[in-house]
Formats: sequence, C-alpha cells, structure tokens
Amino acid sequence: MKKVSVLLAANSTKAYQYLVPEKKYIKKGMVVKVPFRSRELFGIIWEDDKEKVEKSKLKEIIESYHLYIFSEKKIRFIKFLASYNFSNLGKALKLFIPHQYLLEKQKEYYDYKFNDNNYLNIKKTTSRNKIKKIFLVNSHLSISEISSKADVSRAVIRDLIEKNCLIPIMRKDQHDIDHKDQVKITLNENQNIAKKEIISSIDKKNYNCFLIDGVTGSGKTEVYFAAVEKSLKLGRQSLILLPEISLTEDLFKRIEKRFGIKPVMWHSGLSKGTRKEIWQNVFLGKSKLIIGARSSLFLPFKNLGVIIVDEEHDITYKQQEGIIYHARDMAISLGFYEEATVILVSATPSLESINNVNEGKYKRLNLPKRVGKAKLPIINYIDMREEEYKSQEWVSESLKNEIKKSLLNGEQALIFLNRRGYAPLTLCKKCGNRLECPKCDSYLVEHKFNSRLICHQCGFSTKPIKDCSSCNSSNSLIAYGPGIERVTEEIITHFPDSRVVSLSSDNSENSYKILTDMKNGLVDILVGTQIISKGHHFPLLTCVGVIDADLGMANGDLRAAERTYQLLHQVSGRAGREDRPGKAFLQTFFPDHPVIEALVNEEREKFIESELLIRKKNKLPPFGRLASIILSDKDEKKILSFCKVLKRNIPSYSGIIVLGPAPAPVTKVRGKIRYRFLIKAKKDINIQKFLHLWMDNIKKPSSLQISVDIDPYYFL
Repeated sequence: MKKVSVLLAANSTKAYQYLVPEKKYIKKGMVVKVPFRSRELFGIIWEDDKEKVEKSKLKEIIESYHLYIFSEKKIRFIKFLASYNFSNLGKALKLFIPHQYLLEKQKEYYDYKFNDNNYLNIKKTTSRNKIKKIFLVNSHLSISEISSKADVSRAVIRDLIEKNCLIPIMRKDQHDIDHKDQVKITLNENQNIAKKEIISSIDKKNYNCFLIDGVTGSGKTEVYFAAVEKSLKLGRQSLILLPEISLTEDLFKRIEKRFGIKPVMWHSGLSKGTRKEIWQNVFLGKSKLIIGARSSLFLPFKNLGVIIVDEEHDITYKQQEGIIYHARDMAISLGFYEEATVILVSATPSLESINNVNEGKYKRLNLPKRVGKAKLPIINYIDMREEEYKSQEWVSESLKNEIKKSLLNGEQALIFLNRRGYAPLTLCKKCGNRLECPKCDSYLVEHKFNSRLICHQCGFSTKPIKDCSSCNSSNSLIAYGPGIERVTEEIITHFPDSRVVSLSSDNSENSYKILTDMKNGLVDILVGTQIISKGHHFPLLTCVGVIDADLGMANGDLRAAERTYQLLHQVSGRAGREDRPGKAFLQTFFPDHPVIEALVNEEREKFIESELLIRKKNKLPPFGRLASIILSDKDEKKILSFCKVLKRNIPSYSGIIVLGPAPAPVTKVRGKIRYRFLIKAKKDINIQKFLHLWMDNIKKPSSLQISVDIDPYYFL
C-alpha cells in the first residue's frame, strides 16, 4: 500500500503518514478521515515528507472525500496563514474544517411557496393568516424563515404543509441566477469611474486591491454591487465581509432586491444543518454570493472572483482568540493566492491602507460627494466647560435644544455613547471603594435591563449590591458615570412624548426591527453604541449628538486618535443623508484636540498627514512592525520565572528591540495574571523568523499560556 502524508485539522505542527487502502483514489488536497490515537479526525492529503516510517507502524486512511479537494492555491494560503500569524499548519486548516459534521451527507433542503387556492378551502386562524401575509412579499421561504417572520410555531407550518397550502420546492442553487431579474441602478460619474476600474480587474482574473474611499452616503455599496454582478456573470463566487452581524440583515435585503437572489449568510448563530449545507455548497461552487463576518473568510471557496471588505478600518476585523489574525489583511492575502479582486471600502480608511495606496500597493477610487442632493452634515462641538453642570445629567442643554428643533420639524435624532450598560462604576459614597470583578482587573458595570453587574472583560456577572463590603456601610453603593441605559433614561425624561429606543450589543437580537423602525420613521430618538455608527441609512435623521466625544482619545494606544476620528466621523455621517441637511454635535472637554478640530473644520487630509508623520517619526505601523507576546498563568511566580528565561535568551538581531517583560495594562483576566513583551522592528524585518529563532527551543511550563499577536491592535 502507498504511503501519504495527511495534515490534520487539529493543533498539529506537522503532517502524519498514513497508508492508502488498495483501489482507493487519493489526490493532494483531498479531504480524508483518519484514525489518530483514540479518535477519528479529518485532514487533507499533504505534501510527502522525508520522514521514514515503517509501513507496519502506519494506520490506514478510513475514508476519502472525492468531492472535497483543496486547490494548490488554497494550500499555499493555508501555509501563509499559519506562517504569518505565528501559528501552526493544523490550526490554520482547522479554520477551514472547524467541525467534523460538515462532511456528513447533506439532506435535501426545501423552500415552500404559498398556494392561495388550497387556502380558500380551510378554516382561517390568526396564525395561519400571519403565514399568508408574509408570502405577499416573499415568493418562497424555508420552514425556519416562515416561523421567524410570521412568529408562529412549526406545528402550524407543518399543518399547512399537510393541507397542501404550503408547497415544497427544491431550494434553488445560486449558480442558476437569472440576470434578467437584476435591478439596474444608474451610477453617477465618480461611481462609474470606480466601477470601470474594478470590472476591468475582474475581467482579467488577476489579483488587484482597490480602496473605495468615499464620504458617508456616497454610494460605495452600489459600486461594489457592480463588482459582485460582474463576478456572478462570470460564474465566480463573491464574498462580502462585514464587521458587525447587525449589518448583514439590511445588506441581505438590499442584495435580494438588487440581484433577485438570496445571498448566503455565514455567522456563528447558524444551526448545524444550515452550516453544513452552506459549507458544502461553497466548496462545490453552488453558493455564489456569501456575506458574513470574519470566519466567512475561511469557507472553502471553489472559484473566488471578488472579496469585499466593507468598513475596512473597523477594529472588529481583528480576531483575538485561537489564531490571532486581522481579517482585512488575510482577505487581501487570500485574494492574492486565489487571483481574485479585493475591494476595501470605507469613509475613513485605516492609515495602513492609505499608506499602501501611497506606496502603490493598492489603487484608491475616490467618491468625494454624496449621492443625489444630499450634503455632508455640519459638525460642531459643544464645549462642556461652558455648559451649566447639572447633577446626574449627561446631555447638555445645547444638545437638548438641537434635538427639540429636529423633532419639531418632524425629523429624527440619534444620540451616541460608546459605553454599554447603565453606569461604568459602582462605588461607595462613604469610603470610595469601587466594585471590581473578582477574576479581572476591571470594574463591574451596572446593567439595569437585566439587573446585573457585569465584567466586560470576562463576562462575570452578579446581582446588584447595595451594601459596601469594604466599610460595611448599608445602602451606600451608587452608580457613577453614564452608560447608554442611563442616557436613554435621561432622554426619556426630557422628551416624554417622543418615541425613544436604545440599541447596543446587549439587545442586538432586536437590532433589525429597531433599525427598520428607525428607517420607517417609527422612532423619534435612537440612543446607541458603536452598533449604530456605520452602514445605516435613516432618511429622516438630521441631528446626531455624541456624548463624551473624548472617550478613547487618551488610552495610550498608538491608534487612539485615528480610531476616535473614524468613529466620530462615521456616526456623524448618519445625519442628512437625503434632502434634509444634517448636523452633528460633539460634547467635549477638549475642543482644541486635533481630532475634534479635524472633524469640525473638515480637515481629514491634514489629520491623516499629521498622524502619518507621527508614526513615521516613531517608526510605528505602518512604518515599522510590532508583535506582542502575552504570557498568562494563575501563578505569578511561575510567569516571572519564565519571563527571566525568555529575557536571557533574546537573540541579538539587527533592527529589532524587545521591550519588557512588564505586567499587561489589564494584568488579571479570567483569574490569570498576564505579562507582556513587545517586539518593535524595522518594516523590512521578518519578525516571525526572529520569534522562531527566539522561542522554538524554549520549553515552557505546561500550565502557562503564550499568545503571540503579529501586528497587535489591542494593548490592554
């Protein structure tokens, strides 16, 4: 029997040798099932290694999957993914084959259409009428979609299926797209210029990376829709990456209306059956249009034509657990290996992307004006040093007056505070003691909506406490500072006749309804966190108010100013997106800060130039490289001892400085103490090579965890 190497989708640094049973066809990249110790694992046929193992000691491949073969391009990307992010090959493959059930035989899935004639002959009920109503705007739906949209039980649905009122139809494959059904959109001059550049690249089937740099409301989505349309016509797959799951539902509807098909949505909330169906259909090339968050990048695409990274600047593209990677950067690399066109999209591009444009690596496509008659909002600051202070109030009188003006004109207001919960601190008014998480160096945040004190680092929660355990005072604990719930409470008090709704990740399961109500004018004032700051179009919204605009500007992060500018610019850009002019008001104690001045004076290019100069002077990204090593253990002495070992073994390497070890800013997380090394290198240095030279031959204590982050974005 022939010997082959198999890379397991597990925490493995190398491939293992197996025997191929007689008459079993195998090929490099093919998915196989093999025995490994006491388990059965999936992997792929890998390159032959030079290790000589006697055949008598080898086990046989259990099963091979002829339909599922990873291409040579995909294998090269897996190698790059592991190498660049300082991980191992098995973990990288595990991202593509995360669950064994994905290889199970797929059931036949059906959608259902409504039969009006048969419905005439049965007794009508409220639940049955609800189902009939949703089919007025949907031609066919799955059972789960019917249940969700009509808010009825599956028993009611099964009853209508038995009575032939719901007729099963085979779910339509997306490679059968009828391009006649697509809605034609008229683009403006700048959109057409961008569209032609991108379509030319897709036609050539070569890798290119474009940055669509367009102001809020400039029609960036329609430009990349044109790219998707071209890719679909060529029979190639398209991937749209989004930073927030809350954005997928709205985009789903827009795509369905624009292309006449339902795109595939990939996210962590899918059932096993749905995940299996999507994974297999993507592998086989049946699913053509996929939208999702970070993990959708690792679906096994068969013929990828275009990758869109919407809101490319967003920090949530950075994965912080398992293999630590940046989805935007990996999307660009995947496009390179797959010879696909990559489109980065943002109104506030990252400095890394702008620098890559300046170096000729990406091509910038500018959309400098809003679509139609809409104008960019006027941004003003409200100097909180000059506002009258009122105890336990966080919305200034100036901002309240602006909200009133908008409401009197039949318009909407949006209030933004990037802080979940009711209050960020709970402290004792007698002794000043602050309630801390028992597992982390973090304060517990009061959440009134579920009556809990919650740690935003580890998720620990407990019931609200009234008495101080430090000084034994009764009823002495008070909420200090504003969170979104507290600001919402204040807004309701001052605008009792208005329809006020709040939205954050705490109630994100209701985000589609809340955002739809806002778009349809059923909400007067929306109070929200970062979840409402980007990608939304509210026709009647003319007033945006930002509470605590200074939040996040002074946290020691090299990207603090850049992130604050991006966030405030994005949320301000929700205003005035149609005929009515918009205004944004930033409540600040530092009106002279460069971020506030750049926003108010519309000096984006000046701000970017200044930030790039600061980074260049200090040899920080994108003009230098960083890597972070976090060591964590419950035993601090063990960490300190190992830190000394690492410190003694730092290799001499030109162009690299190793800082630390030092306690991480948030030293305790989930009961473990954390210490950090920070590696600073010149831009042309292979920092991964240095890390291997340093760490590969050092044995660590088994209980100690080491996390390596290449190009870190979080410094806590």
